[in-house]
Amino acid sequence: MALFTYGGTPADVLTDEAGNVVTDYPLNVRRAGTGELVTALYEADGTTPISQLRSNPASDSQPGAIRPFRVPDVVAIEYEYLDAGGSPVRWYQPGREVSTEALSVAQAAAADVSSKLDRTTTEPQNVAGPVTFEEPIAAPNLADLPGARWFIVSGTIDGSAADRTKVQAQLDAARDAGGGIVVVPPGRTYGIDTFLVIYDNTVLWAYGATFKAIGNSGILRNFRSDEVFSGYTGHSHITLLGGTYDGNAADGTTGTVTSETDVINFVHAADITVRDVTVLNTSTAHALEFNSVDGGRAINCSFYGFRDNSAGGTRGFSEAVQVDMSRSGSSSIGAFDNTPAKNIRVEGCRFGSSSRLGKFGRAVGSHTLTAGVVYDSIKVLDCEIDGTLQDGIYAYGWSRSLIRGNTIRGTGYSSIRYAIPDPATTAVSPFGVTIRDNHCEGAATDSGIRVVGAAAYRIPQVSIFGNTVKGITGNAVHAEYCAAPNIGRNTADTTSSTGLYAHYSDGANITANTVKSAASNAINVAGSVGCVVASNTVDTTGSNFGVFVGQGADGSTNSTDALVVGNHITAPASAGIRLSTNAARCTAASNKIRKGSGATANGISLAASATDCALLGNDLGGNGWNAATALSVSTAAPVTGPGAMTALPGSNIVDLDVTPLPSLESAMRPAGRYETTSRLRCGTDSQPTSGWLYLTPIWLPKGKTITTIGFISGNTAAAGITNHWFTVHDANRVALARTADAGSAAWAGSTTKELAIAQSTAGAASSYTTTYAGLHYLGVMVAATTPPSLVAEGRLLAGATASPGLGATNSGQTTPPTVTAGAFTAAAFSGSAPLPYGYVVTSN
Repeated sequence: MALFTYGGTPADVLTDEAGNVVTDYPLNVRRAGTGELVTALYEADGTTPISQLRSNPASDSQPGAIRPFRVPDVVAIEYEYLDAGGSPVRWYQPGREVSTEALSVAQAAAADVSSKLDRTTTEPQNVAGPVTFEEPIAAPNLADLPGARWFIVSGTIDGSAADRTKVQAQLDAARDAGGGIVVVPPGRTYGIDTFLVIYDNTVLWAYGATFKAIGNSGILRNFRSDEVFSGYTGHSHITLLGGTYDGNAADGTTGTVTSETDVINFVHAADITVRDVTVLNTSTAHALEFNSVDGGRAINCSFYGFRDNSAGGTRGFSEAVQVDMSRSGSSSIGAFDNTPAKNIRVEGCRFGSSSRLGKFGRAVGSHTLTAGVVYDSIKVLDCEIDGTLQDGIYAYGWSRSLIRGNTIRGTGYSSIRYAIPDPATTAVSPFGVTIRDNHCEGAATDSGIRVVGAAAYRIPQVSIFGNTVKGITGNAVHAEYCAAPNIGRNTADTTSSTGLYAHYSDGANITANTVKSAASNAINVAGSVGCVVASNTVDTTGSNFGVFVGQGADGSTNSTDALVVGNHITAPASAGIRLSTNAARCTAASNKIRKGSGATANGISLAASATDCALLGNDLGGNGWNAATALSVSTAAPVTGPGAMTALPGSNIVDLDVTPLPSLESAMRPAGRYETTSRLRCGTDSQPTSGWLYLTPIWLPKGKTITTIGFISGNTAAAGITNHWFTVHDANRVALARTADAGSAAWAGSTTKELAIAQSTAGAASSYTTTYAGLHYLGVMVAATTPPSLVAEGRLLAGATASPGLGATNSGQTTPPTVTAGAFTAAAFSGSAPLPYGYVVTSN
């Protein structure tokens, strides 16, 4: 056993990014070149074990330095520690005992390899004849590893079975040396008649080289057929860098491989990296399989071309990158101990057809599970999937997983599907999947994004966030049998069915999404309790509703206790919001619904069986609806305002209703008229005082154009009349518009007097358009020897002046005031006064 010494030099001081010395901090030691963790550390005496290497404490004469220590049989290491963000930081150090001569030999080998590498020839494996190597390049992970072992494939390469022997010889040499870097020179095609086997601590560097299957097997794996491993104890710490692996699947005229075989296969392993690799023309099985692998990474790889050569074509589901477990029928070797893959990362990869073969069944996924076992921490990031026969990504029993930033087009089924098996036959309990920031386009059937559990197991911790789903034959986002899924900030554009669908998913939070051109409901909550549908934007549905809350597909599981709040819904085919069969204790509040250019029948509609519901503060204006049309309510009338009010429209805004009156009073209001109160309430008349301006309250909606103001005289006619005019004021008594002075024109008893608008805040005008919905006042002033009595609800006594107030304001009035630019504000209310009936006539 040879011992090599490290640490103890002035440069070996641990510092943070700002250059500050870090004392008493733990460090890992890894074998340079492979990253394998080294645990056999000894003090400088070579015999005393070190349980944890740390930088020197602050009390040491060299605080933050790394004391001398020794490692057996490791000629170069990398120190590793975690920075402030929790990311690993490494730096290299050779052993002191590695002689200058040995380093020179290693560096010369690296230089020799570098001189044979080509960076100017594009895809040299496609060049016929000899390749001329021109400007050399520095190979990744070579120049930075002095002292590493290099194994270079050499000899005549002619695409025959002899090529495999030459490559395997170097892989075996690396194995026998305890690991190393096997370099496959570029610009050649290496014939592989049966699997290459790669062993522990090996880097296979193959940029610009092509491996082509010429027999009836795949190309590379990390085991021999006679080996058996359990757990993650097989050949590990393996890296593939670059190269094209042509699986050469037979298509009837071209190719030799007809078997069901993986092109690259890793089983029972840990720490596997496949980077910058291209896999072509896979037959029946998978381009790359991570089976019972802990820490598998496929980075910046391309997977093109697949053919199902199985009998009867039964492998249309085959994944390009499969995440699998060691089970009989799934694993190439034993032990069949159900060890699952975990900590798998597929990032920046591309999937599609090759020049001669079509699409994979799925790009990334799993299709095997055993009861009680799930895959853990699977990540598919920033990949581009250009078509699959079935789902783009099929996350089957994945726990704590992330599917983010992928672009997925033209899939046969869903772009992304998360599923579990039937719990009655295979009981598993996966949890925690985040599907975010993906672009999904053109799924032929099923949903764009579909997460489906089971009645016996509702998947918890599901987040579907920030995705764009376009042109889907089916639903854009479908969450079924999930526990409180979070569906937020997604954009769904053009689906042949529903936009966002929460089915049997209690507590679903559907927030801040945009749904455009859904063929059915934009948002459907079915058979789910306690869901929130908030702050979504809906633009056009081909049929049905903007937001639907109703029963599940079984026709018996009800949706109850839903909160539908703050949504903006335009052009739904039927109602903007529908509370359907048995939708109990649901609230629709502060929603804005416009029928736009569509033929929307209602703003909000309730099934006859929808009970204990509340419709509060919804804006249903601008649609020309009266209350009964805007709010089509259930047999059990919903609450529409304070104090358990059930009258329509209550606190909701509609076009043709003024105040929350009972239905008979609302039906009695003439078309195009907004009244201070219903005429059904006026059972008396009251005598005003000459020269006083009286204000009576009226509720007016926003955007109504007032052309005329009217009051009605009682039994007493005016006598000696000299001036009379009417006004409109805002809630602060500022005059907004007035009529002309009708002067001495007669006003007989029991006669309606209507005067046209003559001036507004903008100046001379024949109308005034309201700018807000809410409290306004109508003013009436008559100067006469005997003013006419006015039809009224009665006469106000004590309390009339309490804010916001009503009644008498200015006295001594004759000619109308100027109201341009808000120049006139009525005086504060004072004393008792009549409460006359008045109204305005609008032109819209």
